[in-house]
Amino acid sequence: MPDESQQPWVVVASYGSIWQADFAAETLREAGIPANVEGGQNVAIFGLGYQGPTQFGVRVRVPWHREQDARDLLHDDDDDAPQPESRA
Repeated sequence: MPDESQQPWVVVASYGSIWQADFAAETLREAGIPANVEGGQNVAIFGLGYQGPTQFGVRVRVPWHREQDARDLLHDDDDDAPQPESRA
């Protein structure tokens, strides 16, 4: 099997801020899925280390053969978020 670093990576999620993408990538890494954050370096108007919203979006990438696992995990994580109370 070819070296994993030579295989293509695919985008599994996009976020509006760096901290959200970092959180998702770390969730994937904890589950044993390699993940990279791409696009967060272009928010220089606020300086390095800025974690707020970006107009360009921030993407999370994983190896192509782990795409479905990553999408499933991130989707399951969204389902665990507290839901707003409905007002009847």
